[in-house]
Parts: sequence; C-alpha cells; structure tokens
Amino acid sequence: MSPSPRHRAGPVRVGVAACLVTMALLTAVGGGTASGRAFVPQYGFNSYAPDECQSAGVWAADAKGQFTALKGLGANSIALAFPIYQSSLRSNTVFAKRTCAPNIYETPSTSRLAVPITTAHNMHLRVMLRPLLDETVLKQQGGWRGGIRPTNVRLWFRSYQTVLTPYLHMAQNMHVEYFAISTELDSLATRSNWTALINFAHRIYRGQLIFTINWTQTSVGKVTKPGTAPGMDAYQIAALPNSATPAQLLTSWNNALTSVDTVPFPLSSASIDEVAILAQDGAYSEPWAWSLPASTHPFDPSIQANWYSMVCSFVKTHNMRGVYFWGVFYQNGANAVLTTPNSNYTQEIQPASAAVIKSCYTGT
Repeated sequence: MSPSPRHRAGPVRVGVAACLVTMALLTAVGGGTASGRAFVPQYGFNSYAPDECQSAGVWAADAKGQFTALKGLGANSIALAFPIYQSSLRSNTVFAKRTCAPNIYETPSTSRLAVPITTAHNMHLRVMLRPLLDETVLKQQGGWRGGIRPTNVRLWFRSYQTVLTPYLHMAQNMHVEYFAISTELDSLATRSNWTALINFAHRIYRGQLIFTINWTQTSVGKVTKPGTAPGMDAYQIAALPNSATPAQLLTSWNNALTSVDTVPFPLSSASIDEVAILAQDGAYSEPWAWSLPASTHPFDPSIQANWYSMVCSFVKTHNMRGVYFWGVFYQNGANAVLTTPNSNYTQEIQPASAAVIKSCYTGT
C-alpha cells in the first residue's frame, strides 16, 4: 500500500494555512517502562529513501535538510523505507538492485544508509529501517507486495534473509532502534518460516524487530509473531462524506476495531508504521490510493488534515506506541515539507496537515 515516490520539481515557498488539533501528550503506555520512566511514543515520518545515485554530498545534504524540517514539526523518529525487489509475483528470489539508471529507484547500500542514520542520531532522532518490496513490476502483473505467491516458499525466505542480513548487521552496529522484518507481506504472514527468520535476526540485531500487518478490510494474515512488536499500516476506510469531521472519522475507525477489522493484539503494544491519504475529495473511501482523477476528486487539503487529526486522536486514545506519516521523500531534502497548498502533489503532506501533525506531536 505504500505508494511509489514522485518528486516535486523544486521548492515551494510561502506561508501555511493552519488546521490545528490539540491533544495532551501521551506520557505512558501500559504504566511506563520497567525503569519507571515515562514511555516516549514514536512520533515520526516515513522517509522514502531509494538511491538515485546522487553524489555523496547531495545524499548527505538531503538527510540533514529533511530531518531538520521534520524535527521542526515535533518528530522524534524517522523511518527510512527503502526498496528491495523481486522479478515477479511468483518469484522465489528477492534482491537488492544496484545498477543506476534514470528514473529507476535503487536499493541503497549499507554505507549509503549509514549517512542518514548517523545524521538522525546526531539530531537525537530515533531510526526505524523498513525494507520495502517494490511494487512496480508486481503491479504490472496485477498484484502487489501483499499478494506475492512464490513457487517455493522455503527458497523465498532464504533469499529474503540473504538480502536483509547486511542491513541487520548495520542496524546492530549503528544502534538503530527499530527494524521492520516484514512490511505488508500479507500473503506470507501465516507461514511458519518466520520463526526461523526472526530467530536468525535476533542473533545479529539486538534492537526491536517490528512485524507490520495491513489494517484494512481485505488484509489477511492477522497474526502476531513472538520476538517482534506489532506494527500496522493503517489504510482502513471511512465511508463518509467529504464533510465528515475528525470525530466522525474517529468513530468509524473505532467501530472497525470491533465490527469490521479487528486486530490480534492490544493497540497499546502497536505503532502505526505508515498512514497516508490524498488531499482530494472522496479519499476517505480510498485512503490507499496513490492518485485519483482530479475531475471527479477535486483538490481539498481539509480532507487530509481532518484524516490526520483523526489519526492523532486514534493513536493517543488507544495509547499506541507511535505513528509514522507517509508522504516525505528523501530526495526533496529541506523541501520535504510543503509550505503552500499544492494540487500537483496531493499525495504529499499539505501545509494544513503539517500543522495538524505538529500540534499532535508537540501538544501546542
């Protein structure tokens, strides 16, 4: 469900329209940590970080500029989502793509990822690594990452483990706080092969492993995995009109927990690892959509702002571990946050939504 990235042509300047939501900061989950200190939730953004073969200087500058902007919105965590690949829905081989070519997103090497990790830690931001199976070819074949059907599951897991291994070593050596060992791999979620892979990962990496499921009406594999913390990519619909308030949207999501799409774990143990919605009318019924026709779905920043206000309330009402908003692209650097409404980039975080997120994260 993670959309493919699209970059803005250049910086956008000017002031923002504010749409604020005020919520008290969450101070504890489940009574706090074992040390007695208050739990600090993960307030973050997903930075989609494919390698486009930029110079080392540009790669480093993009990290510094982007993380500075996101920290200004109150973020304390950054999720670095990066692509890995397989050639078909039925393939047994997962691989990192390294060949540079125009308009083709590459898998960043561990040395490349070390740069934004170091930058984030120097800015006192926590880091989550999210290897993300790219969907470009899969969608051409009528599928997506949650619908892959390898012909030999054992070989697929062996290949997947091989791809993850250097990143697990890097995560351990660089004290990365969180590592998503699975993201939206619904069709394989119930496989017993995860046990061996999780045990293997723990022998390398001592941080927190995350197992992320999709929270949608059509998701499968509603499972929990010992040795991991649960995460949710939250694209649950709210079949409500464009005029719906954040409170009405929240009621819809809360109803889904009990009547439509339950989850197999206490929400207080989980984080929302990805959430997004287009700033267009009609998006409440299709929050996973990467694009909708402008002729039938006019640009409307309030749609996205109200949705994000609801998400903030949902996370805090249920004392969740945190939330990461999607729509930030690493290559945009310091221009990662729109500063004026832009109908050409309805999938990115609009200024009104940025104001909502800042209020959510800072309590002001």
